Amino acid sequence: MRRAGLSSPRRRDPVAVERHRLDNGLVVIARRNPTARSVAVRLMLEAGSAFDPQGRPGLASLMAQLLDRGAGGLSAEAIAERFDFLGVSYAARARRDSLDLDVRLLAEHLPEVLERLRLIAAEPAFPEEEVRRERGQVLTAIAERDQDTAEVATEALAEALFPPGHPYHAPPLGTRDSVGRIERADLAAHHHRRFGPTGAVLALIGDIEPPRALDLASRIFGSWTAGGGGERRTPIPDPPLPATSVVIVKPVPGKTQADIALGLLPGLRRLSPDLPAALVLNNGLGEFGMGGRLGEAVREREGLAYYAHSYFAAGIGSGPLVVRSGVAPAKVARAVALIRRTIEAVHRRGLPPSEMRDAKQALASGVPRRLETNPGTAAFLAECEFYGLGIDHPTRLPALIGAVDRAQIGAAARRYLDLSRHVLVVAGPAPKEEELR
Repeated sequence: MRRAGLSSPRRRDPVAVERHRLDNGLVVIARRNPTARSVAVRLMLEAGSAFDPQGRPGLASLMAQLLDRGAGGLSAEAIAERFDFLGVSYAARARRDSLDLDVRLLAEHLPEVLERLRLIAAEPAFPEEEVRRERGQVLTAIAERDQDTAEVATEALAEALFPPGHPYHAPPLGTRDSVGRIERADLAAHHHRRFGPTGAVLALIGDIEPPRALDLASRIFGSWTAGGGGERRTPIPDPPLPATSVVIVKPVPGKTQADIALGLLPGLRRLSPDLPAALVLNNGLGEFGMGGRLGEAVREREGLAYYAHSYFAAGIGSGPLVVRSGVAPAKVARAVALIRRTIEAVHRRGLPPSEMRDAKQALASGVPRRLETNPGTAAFLAECEFYGLGIDHPTRLPALIGAVDRAQIGAAARRYLDLSRHVLVVAGPAPKEEELR
């Protein structure tokens, strides 16, 4: 086992961790939390929906549901029954950039559970009967998604911002047509291409000493060589800027609420040097919908929306700033106008010192909250490694946020809040497009 970037835990550092890179390329992160008997594990692979094969959107989402339905000679029933007996919590999810496997368990069961996790990730069987059953479940989920105004608005926004063929264009869950055409052979071939130890991240957080956790990971996962995994850091191009502003209305019959999704390019990557300033800017604009300009103006002061918030969809590739809001149909035009007015005001003037101070304090205080639980810590540290931010990112982030000044906020506002070529989607009962321009 080869060590890289090892840092010795210090009592005064709340996120001190050990990091090792195994000879097969798997990065292992370990941190002890003596206050709990449990261990949280996250295995993160670059196999999210962005890397679905052309013509097969939804494959990663289907794959995530099938990994534990038979692996390494064990049936789905054998895996589920053993996990139930040991009190193990298991979940798999395909996100845009990554496919994540999360496990929670008592520390004494870690050797056996890690071995089963390796089988699930490296040797899934994809039994035909399980593929058919899960494909049917996904098709049902797609039908439900297509009746959800929030989901319809989100998917339509991505399709408008990213051109066909771009990794972020297609809906992560897929379409009825694409999922209906996915066969076992597609899953097996994609698993061979995308799943492997190279570039994968394994985080183990909880009631176990890091040397033992790293030794177990090396012994159990060190022999993992199957699969591709050589396509790590697949380039994701920046989407072209829209030629002009675009308004899209997506009718969803029978709904009493309309959902608004507004997207702005150019977007932001997780490794962008603008990230700290953009985080502060977005917090002041409308992060979480619990405060910020959008929540105050659209929801609290005018009472136009059930919710209103904004976020940067930053990933491996450049993701837009997105504003989301849910409103009564009769209030859509007023809400859209106020959202635009709020964005334009921040675009022109940035944030005043008081709002900037509040945003920086909120962001800095949020870092420790992400590290309060073993699962939260495993997810945060795995993401920091996965996106190349460094496992010391949680330690450095408060200082990076604190160093943001008004000039940086103003520059970020001018760059990322330009409404001259935005995309607006309204799903559900809505006015005509011309009333929203």
